[in-house]
Amino acid sequence: MNVIGPKINVPLWALVFSVLVNSFGTQAALVENLTMGNAKALSLGNAVTADPPSIDSIHYNPAGLAKLKGRQLNLKVLAASMEFEVAFGGHDDKTRQILDGFEYHDEAAHRTSKTSTIGLRLPYDEGVTEWPLPVLIMPMGGASYSPPGSDVTFATAAYAPMAAGYIREDEDDPARFMGEYMSMATITYFSPSIGVQLTEHWSVGASINFSWQGVTAGTSIRVPNIALAWGELLTRRLQEQNACPAQDDPMPLANLCGLDQSLARMGPYTNATQLEFDAESGLVAGINIGALWQPNDWFTWGVVYQFERKANLDGTYRLTYHDEWVNFFGGLHQSNLGQGINFLLPFPDGQVDSPHGRGIEYGKAEIEIITPAHFSTGISLQAAPRWKLNIDVKWTDWGVWDGLSVSFDQPLDFTKLATLVSAYSELTELTIPRHYKSVWNWAFGVEYQYNDNLALRFGYEPRKSSIPDDKQDVLLPVGDAELFGFGVEYTMRNDRLLEVALGYVHAEASVPANTSTNANSSDDFNNFIYNPYAGTDFSSQMNAYLLEVSYSAPF
Repeated sequence: MNVIGPKINVPLWALVFSVLVNSFGTQAALVENLTMGNAKALSLGNAVTADPPSIDSIHYNPAGLAKLKGRQLNLKVLAASMEFEVAFGGHDDKTRQILDGFEYHDEAAHRTSKTSTIGLRLPYDEGVTEWPLPVLIMPMGGASYSPPGSDVTFATAAYAPMAAGYIREDEDDPARFMGEYMSMATITYFSPSIGVQLTEHWSVGASINFSWQGVTAGTSIRVPNIALAWGELLTRRLQEQNACPAQDDPMPLANLCGLDQSLARMGPYTNATQLEFDAESGLVAGINIGALWQPNDWFTWGVVYQFERKANLDGTYRLTYHDEWVNFFGGLHQSNLGQGINFLLPFPDGQVDSPHGRGIEYGKAEIEIITPAHFSTGISLQAAPRWKLNIDVKWTDWGVWDGLSVSFDQPLDFTKLATLVSAYSELTELTIPRHYKSVWNWAFGVEYQYNDNLALRFGYEPRKSSIPDDKQDVLLPVGDAELFGFGVEYTMRNDRLLEVALGYVHAEASVPANTSTNANSSDDFNNFIYNPYAGTDFSSQMNAYLLEVSYSAPF
């Protein structure tokens, strides 16, 4: 952000969205359902639309609540660990020529970033909190009630349909230019729901869920765009030829050399600024509806639809511009040329006299986040007396993310630049196109009834990413993923039920140089997205390890 040269505004205006939009986009097929804490769903690869799990039917298919009679209690615990790794390679020919020709050094090249440190965005507590344990532990639960002789069941539960976060602790971590820390979460704290047994073969259900939603992110910024190289070269030549205005001149005609000519110039691989953003909403409402059809004892068909929901997250932002930004734009602003430009249109002033501190912009912002509609249908087939097979097919409408907007409480230095070149920017609002895609996914689960008390389960879910290959980035590795689940169910006396599941998720992506407009494009003129690894190969992977324990009993 604290950058110089005629094209610095190109990657700048998309900065906030690069962090925020990708943060929320990663839930598409990576962390969705992984933190629900339901052992049955995990062990069956989330193929439970026609075989919904007890009180968590609220989320997976509310029609399943109709099977619960009397008063039922469910308590569960999730233990999760995640590892994120990004390996950077070399450069394409164009980028290598720029590095060699201008004698730049790319500190990220041929290095690896790896972290398993858990960072959490907690409700009503700003910023990221480092979890003190290597494993995230979350207790959850719910209860249901069906009056004697009634075909109606009422229920509510607390659960976390989405939660993820990390902290990259090394100060020189090569991935810090796309996330020093990041955490996002949705926690449903109240979910009044109903399931109704309409006929012998049909049941329906609905739930209204009230959730808290939050996000926090912090990242270092650099802008490896050729325009910065030429801008730095221009300043260097002016200094070498003594063409800069005198340092004691209070109002020079033009000043492209900065307030203090002894300071380092801004280049494409200079750490430009620090961005921190934090936002939340305490009330986000959603609706789930579902149905079950069981014409006989060996076949069940289920369907669920989770409606699109919108959340307006209120929060704060902080931009800390480095000396190079303050020096360049501060010097230009205090010249006749800068004053003339500023008379015609708003122009950056370098935040020299910022009330929050030199080079600091701080204020309030609002971002609208859409959680897209989700549809799932599936069958549960009792293939043999001891064998049951579940198959689901799912669709999530991430195609609605053509673009998002964020509103600021004041014009910012970088929005003043953005309005000059982008139709997506206004002084207090930014919009960025995302062009995500709606995806279909499968899920498979098998259950073997070992004896009257013990059942064994195995599940597999290939989780296709909703982020196209040309939008991959480093913030979270969100390539296509695979979920493997294994679990057991043990029925105890008095209809008490203990379920335990283990899950493993692996996601990876390989992104050759100049293939992603969100991370490593070499197109200096048409790439308007924050692009910190221009012309650099990288690959990423995520490994998640899950343990979920559930206890259900009448009370």
